[in-house]
Amino acid sequence: MARLRWGERHPDLTAEIETCPCSDEVKAGLFFLNGDWKRAHRVAQRLRSASGAHWHALVHRHEPDYANSKHWLRRVGASPIYPQLAAAAAAAGQAQRVAPGGEWDPIQFTDCFAEDSTMGWTRALDEMEITALLNHCIRLES
Repeated sequence: MARLRWGERHPDLTAEIETCPCSDEVKAGLFFLNGDWKRAHRVAQRLRSASGAHWHALVHRHEPDYANSKHWLRRVGASPIYPQLAAAAAAAGQAQRVAPGGEWDPIQFTDCFAEDSTMGWTRALDEMEITALLNHCIRLES
C-alpha cells in the first residue's frame, strides 16, 4: 500500500485494504486515507473502541456533519495522540484556540475546522491527527 497518499483516491486499493491482515481500526484509517469515507464509516461504525469512535468522528468531520463528529469525539476520551496535537497547535500559534492550558480540545478544533477547513493550520493539524491516529492503531497491533 505504498501508493496510498492522503487526499488521493485510488479505487484499485479497495480490495487490497479489504483483505489487509490488520485490525478494523487500521482498515478504517486506510479507507479514510484513500478517500473511501463510506467504507471507513461502515468499518468505524461497528467498532466499540476509542480509536473506532475517533475514526467515526473524523469521517463525520469531513462529510461535513460537525455535530455528529463532536458526538463521536466525546466518546473518544483522552486519546494518547492528543498531547502531540496540542504541541503542534502551540507550534502553529493556535494553542489558545484549540489547546487551552496545553490540553488538546477536539471539539474546539472541530469548530475551527468548520469555520475554514482550508486554512493552513487547520488542514495541517487535521492531516497530523489522521496520521497520528493511524500510527497509533498500527502500534496497537504490534
